[in-house]
Amino acid sequence: MSLLTSEWVPYGTENYFRKLEMYSDMYWCNEIDISTSVVIAAPCGGPVIVIRDRTKLVSVKTVGKPIISVYTSSGKIISSFVWSSGHLINLGWSNNEEILCCQDDGLVLIYDLFGNYQHTFSMIKDQQGIKLLDARITSNFTRTIVAVLTESYNIYVMNDITKVKVHILPDIPDMNSFPNLWEIVLLERQTSVLISTNHSLYSVSHAECKQQFIGFNDTDCNSDMSLTNSIKKISISADHKYIALLNNDNTIWIGSSDLRKVYRIYRKSFSSSIDQMAWCGTEGIALYFRSEETVMIVGKIEDQVSFIYTDPICLVSEIDCVRVIGAFSNDMLQLVPHYVQEIFRINSTSPSSYLVEASKQFEVIDINKCLRFIFEKILNQMLETAVDHCIKAAGHEIDTTTQKLLMKAAQFGKTFLQNWNPEQYLNLCRLLRVLNAVRDPKIGISITYPQLQKISIQTLLDKLVGQRHYYLALQASSYIRMSSNLGSSRILTHWAKFKVKQTQVDKEQLAITIADKLGKYSGVSYHSIAEIAANSGRIQLAIKLLDYETQVNLQIPLLLKYQQDSIALKKAVESGNTDLVYMVLLHMQTSMPLGKFQMEIKKSSVAQALYIKYCHQQSGYSLLDMYTQEDNHEKLALYHITEAIKSNNTKEMSVSINEAINCYKRTRDEFSLNTCESHIKLIRYQSSLEEKLKNNFRNLTLHDTLLKLIEINELKLADKLRSEFKVPERRYWWARLTVLAKQEDWNELEKLSKLKKSPIGYEPFIDVCIDHGNKYEALKYLSKVRDDLKQNYSTKVTSMP
Repeated sequence: MSLLTSEWVPYGTENYFRKLEMYSDMYWCNEIDISTSVVIAAPCGGPVIVIRDRTKLVSVKTVGKPIISVYTSSGKIISSFVWSSGHLINLGWSNNEEILCCQDDGLVLIYDLFGNYQHTFSMIKDQQGIKLLDARITSNFTRTIVAVLTESYNIYVMNDITKVKVHILPDIPDMNSFPNLWEIVLLERQTSVLISTNHSLYSVSHAECKQQFIGFNDTDCNSDMSLTNSIKKISISADHKYIALLNNDNTIWIGSSDLRKVYRIYRKSFSSSIDQMAWCGTEGIALYFRSEETVMIVGKIEDQVSFIYTDPICLVSEIDCVRVIGAFSNDMLQLVPHYVQEIFRINSTSPSSYLVEASKQFEVIDINKCLRFIFEKILNQMLETAVDHCIKAAGHEIDTTTQKLLMKAAQFGKTFLQNWNPEQYLNLCRLLRVLNAVRDPKIGISITYPQLQKISIQTLLDKLVGQRHYYLALQASSYIRMSSNLGSSRILTHWAKFKVKQTQVDKEQLAITIADKLGKYSGVSYHSIAEIAANSGRIQLAIKLLDYETQVNLQIPLLLKYQQDSIALKKAVESGNTDLVYMVLLHMQTSMPLGKFQMEIKKSSVAQALYIKYCHQQSGYSLLDMYTQEDNHEKLALYHITEAIKSNNTKEMSVSINEAINCYKRTRDEFSLNTCESHIKLIRYQSSLEEKLKNNFRNLTLHDTLLKLIEINELKLADKLRSEFKVPERRYWWARLTVLAKQEDWNELEKLSKLKKSPIGYEPFIDVCIDHGNKYEALKYLSKVRDDLKQNYSTKVTSMP
């Protein structure tokens, strides 16, 4: 226990600060000089950007252009690239650990960890010729915010780089020179910028520019008063809830980030200047004195503690600590968590402390002493609480020996509990193994358990994927039992996207390898992998990868994009989805010569049938072209007949039917030919009737034309029509019978029956009389009915009312 508390420094009356050594032997120890470099670290133990500080004179042995180097937290090099674009004014990290490089022309270039260019956006898109003086980049785990200061002292803010929407903040009064300091402050509902000029402090948001008044005197902690001198340093906590201001008198004002509440005003005459300020979690502000080789942590409420650092360092604020990055080590300074204090502090009498001691005695097989600790010290003081506190304390430790000690104590204590849920214990065991794996110097992600709770395990896996530790990410997701969609499938998809960019690997072998690796996992997005391959110039590999895509609706658009129309048509037909088939057909129709298109769709009867259906509904001319190209005279004839039926113009109908006649002559279809010729003859006859009778006969059939002539009592014309078109006598008698009955012209009906012997018999005469309820007329024809039907019809007639 004494070793565990050797780095503890008393703070206040009951608390301690401690130094945890994350990495004692940095990989970069012989490569960089912290004192002449700008160090920009990503949050939550993420990677570190190192670039030469161009404000300091050093001997340069390489090119004069800036070199951006990216390292892990353990100092292991990830990438290094020469900046060859415009004048660089600032660098920063996005919440996805992408490198943001802001130029003085307003462009922000985004690179991945390995120096690969991703994309660009502009902060002053509509303003040409404006130069930037400075830029600020910050994030809050969900979005990345960029603010820039122009040469005309205007501030442009982008609240989320994924939405690329820029806002111009209100003008700042009397600001005609470069500000002393300025920083982005993320308040609860808005983004504001805090700007310090020579004698004023302004808070600028989208809505207003407000001058702030800060009291730096202890006697006026909570009253507003003007600044007596300018602020020279600003530090904002990692959660953006607290702020510290340092003025020229070396007075530190500590309060809320909205400047409405003051927690402490620290006045002390320092013998040397403060080189750096950074928040230590939310407990206090860390001050670095380079000349004194000291880091002092001034508490938010009270007291202060100091740590010695002989080599140049860089302070990085985190949500639960402050990272101290040096050339030779990477440490954490933090307030000792409550659960750890109650177990390991000297003379602790907490149940969890006794449980740890009992577990240690059990390990050395001192059963009697162990049971005495359990039953005398703990049992009456909530053993379940002791187990819970040991588990929580283990999460705050980075030393594996201490983790094992605490987890063994928890395991030992839970054996005496009944109905205790072990889920928390099991989850932390898994998470600690993952955390220990990613903290390994070869990986170099120095994340703590509270930071992991803040960002989620999925984001941690994204960090591993971003650094191309695919195997470790896959093993971690499997170990903590993440779902396939969030874990293994997503990780392997990223791995595949990386692999397809490696042009030296054979496309056939690579496609098989990717399919073998990803085949057993559900939810794998092969189409997104194929897109990456195509964007890298590997079209054939993309096509092969699309063979493994199970969702045809995602597969086909990419096949069309890569000009694989035949394959797309085949897969669309096999899917049975007519919408997809139509999509492919319409794409082929617009992108191919007509002849080639028609040859392609002939290969699939389903596709051709669907295309013909589409043409019938939308584009008849396309159908005509297709039948003409194929010399399909039978289909052409049907097409012309269909067009004739649709037409209301007699001349157009005649033209269409004549075209059909020509087609049937080529096919030698005598029946269809005679039918079309008869229809042409009928159209001409109907036209002559229209001229003579001034009545409409258009689009009537032969039978309807006959009926209409009888209805208007043009019996001579009806007889002529019958003779010209060889209408059977039975059909003609039926037509006259139907019309006369409909007109209830019973006298003419009787004359018709006496004209000559009826070719249809006399039973229809009785039937129409019965249908119209005329019993008297029906009796007239009863004697002429055939003998075998007379009884039946006699019954029908006599039963009429």
